Amino acid sequence: GMNRVLGWHTRIGDAGLRLAYLQLLWIIHTLLGAVVFGASPATAAVFAVLRRDRMEADGWAGAADRPSVWREFHDEWRSELVSANVIGVVLTAGWAVVVYDHRLLRAVDMGVAGPALQGVLWLLTLLLLVMSSTVFVLHAHFAESPGRILRRSAVLTIARPVLALMCAAVLAVALGLYYLLPGLGIVFGVVAPAFAIVGYVWQTGVLPRASADAVPLPPSRDGAGATTDLSKETSRV
Repeated sequence: GMNRVLGWHTRIGDAGLRLAYLQLLWIIHTLLGAVVFGASPATAAVFAVLRRDRMEADGWAGAADRPSVWREFHDEWRSELVSANVIGVVLTAGWAVVVYDHRLLRAVDMGVAGPALQGVLWLLTLLLLVMSSTVFVLHAHFAESPGRILRRSAVLTIARPVLALMCAAVLAVALGLYYLLPGLGIVFGVVAPAFAIVGYVWQTGVLPRASADAVPLPPSRDGAGATTDLSKETSRV
């Protein structure tokens, strides 16, 4: 019994250290990209590493054959400099519009239309929160263009509302805690919600798996030239 408890403590300690190290790598790479161009690829890299952790834990073929965390993170960050930033710009623009509109509706009397507009705006805010919480999981899993990943994230909200709301709740709780306790945000920032979201989405089975013994298929291309429904592992082999 005691050994099992110690085993758990060791595992939790190791996981905590790994997450703290990933957060440190996130901060370094965000600064490497002069913050504006660094944050989105660094976030994408966090999700990519955490997803590979899940694959390794599930015994995916080749998933255990990995470089050092620094190398894996840095390579992901570099390869996502363009696509993750496209996603980041779209989300940032969305939040800017939503925040501005919330302020506008509070400042200007819209009369009878007021409550209806407020309702629509809150729905849009919720959709944006869901997309912000799910887009990087999908980005890590699918070898597709940023536009298709953003569309996937929006579709997921409608197709899997419970999953979408759970991811949004994780992000909302994390942001709320960081607002109340800024120190937490520095230590666990992006990594804690990412860890929870990746773990949750992974165990729902919504992400297609490459079976361990199957021969990887060549990427199937659609009209947009993006890979359809194949995980990055299958489509990049």
